[in-house]
Parts: sequence; structure tokens; C-alpha cells
Amino acid sequence: MDVSYEELRESVQANRGLRTVAMGTLRDIEGAGRLGIQVRDAISRSLESHGMGHFPAELPPNQHDQVRLYLLGTSIAEVIKAVLNPSLKGDESLRGIGDAGAHEQLRQIREIVGG
Repeated sequence: MDVSYEELRESVQANRGLRTVAMGTLRDIEGAGRLGIQVRDAISRSLESHGMGHFPAELPPNQHDQVRLYLLGTSIAEVIKAVLNPSLKGDESLRGIGDAGAHEQLRQIREIVGG
């Protein structure tokens, strides 16, 4: 079954903006044979051009490794950015989540960062 980046984006949207996939799936969508650095860079650019980001920031080389995909421009993307790139603005965003009592969002953050 061939899947496109557009269909992958639809799947991420259908999963409330966050989805975990195997690197082998991304490799197949990209139409590549191996997950060398150039292929991983191409996958990253393709995801971004289709409005998706990924975690970890450096895609792993093993086809069985799992990565999280998220929609750019969403609150999930902002949380990931705030966690991975410490800044005063990011700290304020994270505090806002805590102040709002968003237990579910904090659980998702912990899940995203593997804690």
C-alpha cells in the first residue's frame, strides 16, 4: 500500500495533531532504499513542506525506530519548541500550560519527550 505525504498529514490531523510512525514508513513514502543521512534530510524537508515537524529533531537511521510527527503551527508544535529550545518566551508558554491546569497537555509533553 502506497501512502503519500498528504495522506500521512491527514492521518496526523486525524490523531489530534500527533502521530508516531516507524522510520521505515517515512523511507517508503520518500521512495528511498536506505536511511542514509541524505535520505533522512530529504524526509525532514518533505515533512516540513507538508506542514509537519518531527521528534527527535535528528531522524534516526534504523527503519524500526519510531518518530513522532506533529503539525506545524499548532499548540503541540509550540510546546515541543518550548521544551527543546529553552527561552524566556518558551518558559512563559510552558508556565501558561501549568497555570491553565492542563493536566492532559502536560501528560502529552511527558510522552513526547520520553519522560
